[in-house]
Amino acid sequence: MSGPNYRFLWFDGESLSLSETPGARRFGADPRPFETAEPVRGAWAHVCALPDEEARVPYDEQEVQGVRADALAWWIPLLGDSLVCLTTLSLDSVGYGGAITVVRDPGRLRADPFARIFPGTLVRTDLFGEVPAPPGPVLERYAGAPWPAGRFSARSGEEPGPRGG
Repeated sequence: MSGPNYRFLWFDGESLSLSETPGARRFGADPRPFETAEPVRGAWAHVCALPDEEARVPYDEQEVQGVRADALAWWIPLLGDSLVCLTTLSLDSVGYGGAITVVRDPGRLRADPFARIFPGTLVRTDLFGEVPAPPGPVLERYAGAPWPAGRFSARSGEEPGPRGG
């Protein structure tokens, strides 16, 4: 049985934590960067999120769809080998709370498309491991999971995989 399609992390406006932190807001993130064998030491996280509980946008809003499309079209290729990982931040099954782009070199973060929705804060971090960039063009999320994480679950008694027709 697989685990959840997210990993909680907390952001207080200045730092990130994998443990509940007083005054910090909880987000659901793609779990894969935290499951890798070795985190990238001294990486830079561009956290485009706010600790304010009111800062939320439905994932289906045009502006959220637009920044995710831009991430696939030009943001990920622009970052190249500097990219460690990226994840959107889920608040619940429909609420977008922001995004995090993690890189080795912060030089291009001024162009982060996710900062069009919530302003970015640069945080030095050792929390995230490298995850291959999403191949695209998939923009849909699975079962409320933060993008690009997730997958559809098999129905009870069914084997996972493609359905025959």
